[in-house]
Amino acid sequence: MGAIKGSLSYTRFYVWGELEGAFHDRFMRSIKNRVFEPLVAQEPEEEHSGWVSIADPFDLELTRDKVFLNNYLNLAFRIDRWRLPKPVFDAQFAEAERQLLERKNRERLTRKEKEELRLFVAKRLRKQVIPAMKIIDLSWDLEAGLVRFWSQSPKMHERLMEIFEKTFKLKLVTESPYANAIRLGITESQAMSLLQLDLSRFHGPDDGELPMASSFDPEVE
Repeated sequence: MGAIKGSLSYTRFYVWGELEGAFHDRFMRSIKNRVFEPLVAQEPEEEHSGWVSIADPFDLELTRDKVFLNNYLNLAFRIDRWRLPKPVFDAQFAEAERQLLERKNRERLTRKEKEELRLFVAKRLRKQVIPAMKIIDLSWDLEAGLVRFWSQSPKMHERLMEIFEKTFKLKLVTESPYANAIRLGITESQAMSLLQLDLSRFHGPDDGELPMASSFDPEVE
């Protein structure tokens, strides 16, 4: 969560690329193609993910007025996953395996039979539980080319980059000294030198662990 309520902690990304033409309608078509679809107990998939309304994670009818507000594009990334209690699953699988072996008059099942039985038991249990749901808000300042994503998880960042690029055909770059420097217009060689900075202390040995400054020669070309 985060943008409307919840955590105030977010990660910032720069959008690499230009917004071309009448992008609002084009974006809406692409967003609707990647709207979240609820999990179905009888399907083999263990997880579904996609876009939902930032105001209501159960609202899958996305319209332009729900997505765009002034110069902002607002969405939430929803991930649902089946999480079955392991002790319950193991107990029901063991019982189902016992019954199947008895019916087949055998001592053990093949690997394929076990896989099929696991899926059968999982589907049966899914009817008795609610999928675990994760919602992560996203707000894109279209004028500044800046995306705020309410998650600090590197894994979630990777998933965001993937669906964002597929949806909007634009790349995301995590905010960093290098990315900041490029956006400010310094040369690539100067930006690369930021990655090789030497840290300098602003304090003596008895001043405690205070912040350190970076030494950077702006004349480097």
